[in-house]
Amino acid sequence: MKIHNLRLRQFRNLNNVSLKFHSGLNVIVGDNGQGKTNLVESLVFLSSGRSFRVADDSLLIHTAKEFASIDADLDNSTQLKVVISDKGKYMQINQNTVKKLSDFMGQCNVVLFSPDDLNFISDTPRRRRHDIDLELGKMSNQYIGLLSSYNKLLTERNAHLKSNSVDYDYLEILTDQLIKSEEPIICIREKFSREIIPYISEIYQKLTGTEALVSLEYKSPVSCDGDISSKLLQRMRDSLQRDIETRMTNVGIHRDDFIFKVDGSPVLHVASQGQRRMLMIAYKLALVELIHKQSKTYPILCLDDLFSELDSGRRKSVVEMLPDAMQVFITTTDLSFIITDRDHYVFEVESGQVRQKLGGSV
Repeated sequence: MKIHNLRLRQFRNLNNVSLKFHSGLNVIVGDNGQGKTNLVESLVFLSSGRSFRVADDSLLIHTAKEFASIDADLDNSTQLKVVISDKGKYMQINQNTVKKLSDFMGQCNVVLFSPDDLNFISDTPRRRRHDIDLELGKMSNQYIGLLSSYNKLLTERNAHLKSNSVDYDYLEILTDQLIKSEEPIICIREKFSREIIPYISEIYQKLTGTEALVSLEYKSPVSCDGDISSKLLQRMRDSLQRDIETRMTNVGIHRDDFIFKVDGSPVLHVASQGQRRMLMIAYKLALVELIHKQSKTYPILCLDDLFSELDSGRRKSVVEMLPDAMQVFITTTDLSFIITDRDHYVFEVESGQVRQKLGGSV
């Protein structure tokens, strides 16, 4: 999967930009605040239909403008377009309007590493669930539908618990429906956690020169084996009185978590900031390999402001681990940080203007 051409209009400070990308490595260079991350943000928006920086899409529109647009040509002859205005956004695939975000997500699968990813380990379970659910959703439209169904039922059950008079028969119906919708989600999350572990460990060991064993543990009181329905039902029954007292659903997949461990110990307790950075890089590169295994095609990888915090040896190691067949975007303030002899394009960003030039070796 690759993006051949990208056209941006009034997207943040990128007012009128038209770019042709290298099928392999693309280096985006410029001082801080010039628009490098804005360019990456537009690529991620094409993948997920949302920004990784702000919740309000209207903030993506250039100051004093009425709309912003992202238009891209992919290597499989697919054309994607997103138009954002204060009335919302609409998306097109090959000039056909798409009404459901789930139908748009994953058309252009982008894996992003950004400085904020370092907070993944120390942040809340909700943040970790959100990030992993987003990746699973880009890999499977079915997962998006399952999660959407669960969240709607959860909202309905919570609303009923908050009502002045709880109808226990109706509550039981909602509970049964909620259980049925969360069963496959538990199994998909568990499978993801199990399958990505070997990739994370191998990559982490290569990056750090250690033999540390890394795991991503899916923390759910119910595992995807045996009679999962009965286990989930028993959990809900045990929590019923508490649910009524607190007027909310206290158990379910919306309470689960994902925990990174190194040699059996939670990373939060044992790893330094540098080790966490290497772990998150390993996780993102493992995602790339897992997606490739499942879809037989590489996603697009964006590494935003990664190299400034790495020594030259690790910068070189990261670049050398990037598959030749994958399209990669790297932002940096200093071209000397990128140590490679691969063919590539360099894009210089200054005050929202992007100048493209052909690159050989940096």
